[in-house]
Amino acid sequence: MAHFDRYAALLAEWQGRMNLVGPATLPEVWTRHFADSAQLLPRVAPGPLVDMGAGAGFPGIVLALLGVAPVTLVEATRKKCAFLQAVVDELGLADRATVANARIEAMPAFAAATITARACKPLVQLFDWGLRFSTPETVWVLPKGATAAAEVADARRSFAFQADLIPSRTDAQARVVVAHRVERRR
Repeated sequence: MAHFDRYAALLAEWQGRMNLVGPATLPEVWTRHFADSAQLLPRVAPGPLVDMGAGAGFPGIVLALLGVAPVTLVEATRKKCAFLQAVVDELGLADRATVANARIEAMPAFAAATITARACKPLVQLFDWGLRFSTPETVWVLPKGATAAAEVADARRSFAFQADLIPSRTDAQARVVVAHRVERRR
């Protein structure tokens, strides 16, 4: 818990210098960000995890704090990467989490057991970006808001996949899209 306390303090400190999260969500960091990210843990497959558009580290750093490894935090914005690296260093997560300052499209591909992204882009864009990291066994664990079902329907136009919409434990309107066997339609 001390690591989460320090993470919350770092987030508040750095938020004053850059926009990491919505300012109104800082007082709710434990439920809005930490618990929302932690609820994904039971869905994460053992092995490498790619967190696309890592931003402030949700869910990737939270999952690394809960024991997931290795986690690759992919973020294109240099300032956000500086924050992510500071958190990784200060919380002693270097053996579990790596910060990649790159656009996901430019990252060298590797097989991920789990792909995740939170508050980043629509599902169809996430599938497009992450497909290079996906194998038939990869699980995609993607927290989404009230439009999750519509995003799944839209993504089905371009991609074939199996998906479950799991009710969020932190937001009654939100869903977690858990997808498998994602492939581009021919």
